[in-house]
Amino acid sequence: MKKIMIIDGDALGEPEHINAYNTYQVKNYDRFELAAFSESAKRQYRDENWEQDLQKAYNAGKRMAEKMA
Repeated sequence: MKKIMIIDGDALGEPEHINAYNTYQVKNYDRFELAAFSESAKRQYRDENWEQDLQKAYNAGKRMAEKMA
């Protein structure tokens, strides 16, 4: 038998928003006609910002989890 816990929405607190800009639209740009997007520019942006974006998401998740404890 599985237990199901129902949590009142107020118990979760306010959600946090993380903005991640200039993300990839598709996995393989060679398969699509996407003249409005530069894969090399997006790759460069991701290479330069990926770790910081991950850390921001981790920190937000940690803060939200701490509020529930």
